Formats: sequence, structure tokens, C-alpha cells
Amino acid sequence: MKDRFFVGATIVFVAAIAAIAAIAAAPVQSAEERAAVFGQIVFVSGGVGADEAERMVALSKDFNLKLLFAARDGHYLADVKVAISDARGSRLLDAVSEGPFFLANVVPGKYQVKATYAGESFTRETTVPLTGQRELVFRWAEAAE
Repeated sequence: MKDRFFVGATIVFVAAIAAIAAIAAAPVQSAEERAAVFGQIVFVSGGVGADEAERMVALSKDFNLKLLFAARDGHYLADVKVAISDARGSRLLDAVSEGPFFLANVVPGKYQVKATYAGESFTRETTVPLTGQRELVFRWAEAAE
């Protein structure tokens, strides 16, 4: 009985060490790996830092809706709340953008996109085409401090 317990405890200990080592060795997730699904919408956000901004630009060709968030002085913004509704007003997505780029794949059609930053919201109506990409740029007077 003691031997069986010792073997079982050793296996659990070795498995825990292996899991910790795997987590420690894992690279930082790229934007591609952070893609999320909300209902039927696949989306990814980010673009903080030059490398990630380049990655997001490269990724954008795979998405039919591209949102960009910035202050009028040119500073890019993160932590922007994004809501997408269909033409009937049904909410399809609620998310927070981790950076100035927000990429989504939606069914071609008419949408309402609402972006909120520092308590100020802008709503735009748009049509996402069958082919190609719709890009919307949202600009706020200034970045929050």
C-alpha cells in the first residue's frame, strides 16, 4: 500500500513539474493565437508595439472588417469597447480591443459598430462586402491619461 502511494505521488509530482516547465517555456501568444469567437464572429485585437502592429497588418488580409482606434493627435488607443449589431439591432458582439487594431470576420451585410473609449462613444453604420474588406477608423479628441 505504501509503495503504491509513493508511486502515485511521484507520478503526480513529475506531471506537475512537467506542466510548470511547459508553461514557463511557452512563448508569448501572438495575435493569431489570441483569436476569439463570440457567437459566429471570429475576431482578434492588438497591435501594441511595432512587432505586433506589423503582425496585425499582415493578419488583416484574412478578415473582412478592420477597425482602427486612435486619438486625433495620432496616438493609437487600446482598451476600446467594441459592440457590433446587425441591421435589426441585435447585438452580435461585445468585446474590448487589446490594442488599436480590431479585426473581425462577419457575414457580409449591414452592421452598426459602436466603439467606446474613456466614456465617449461613436456609432457607425457600415456594409461589409461579399469580397474585400471594410475598414473603419475611430478617432477621439484625445487619449485618456
